Amino acid sequence: MKKILISSSKGRNLKEVLIFLKKKKIIINYKKNNRGLYFLTNKKNIYFLILKNNDFKKYIKNNLIDFLLIGEDMILNLNYNIFYNYKFIKINIFYISLICNNKFIIKKKFKITTKYIKISKNYLYNKNINFKLKKLSGCIENSCILKKSDIIIDIVSSGLTLKKNKLLELKKILILNNILIYSLNNLYNKFFWYLENKYVKN
Repeated sequence: MKKILISSSKGRNLKEVLIFLKKKKIIINYKKNNRGLYFLTNKKNIYFLILKNNDFKKYIKNNLIDFLLIGEDMILNLNYNIFYNYKFIKINIFYISLICNNKFIIKKKFKITTKYIKISKNYLYNKNINFKLKKLSGCIENSCILKKSDIIIDIVSSGLTLKKNKLLELKKILILNNILIYSLNNLYNKFFWYLENKYVKN
C-alpha cells in the first residue's frame, strides 16, 4: 500500500500531537533536539512530516500530505479553506488572550502587538477599542516587557511564560482546540491503488 503521510508543526503543539498519536498506537521516534523533518513510525507505510506553519496551505492544496494536525488559530488567522475535510479533536485547549504588564493604564488609543492580525482586528472592532496594530512574529512578549506595546494579543496555554515574565492576562478572547484536516482524494486514490494491486493485477 502507498505511504500515508501525517503532518504537524514544530511549535507548541508538537509534544501533545506526539502523545495523541501514541494513544492511537502510532509511535514516532522523535527527540526534543532532533532537527529531522521526516520520521518513520512503528506502522508500516505511515510516516510523519514536520512543516513550517506557512507551508501547510501549499502542501494541502497540492495533495502532498494525507493528514494535518493543526491549531484552530491557524485556520482562523491564515484564511485556510474551511471546505477542506476536517474534524475537531481534543489534543489540548489553548486561548488567545489580551496580555499586558502588571501596571495596566487605560488609554484613548492602545498600541497593540500580535501575530494574529485577523483575529485581533475582528475582536477590537467589535469592542469599539481604538488601537494601532503592529504585526510581529516570534517572542512577542518582549514587546510588552520592553514597553513597546500597551497590550499584546497572543496564545496562552499553561500561563507559565506570563508568570515568569510578570505579565498579566487581562482577558481570554477566544478558546481554541486542534483540527485534523484530511485529504479524501488522497486517501481514496491510495485505497483504490491498494485494491487494484492486491486483487486486480495479481
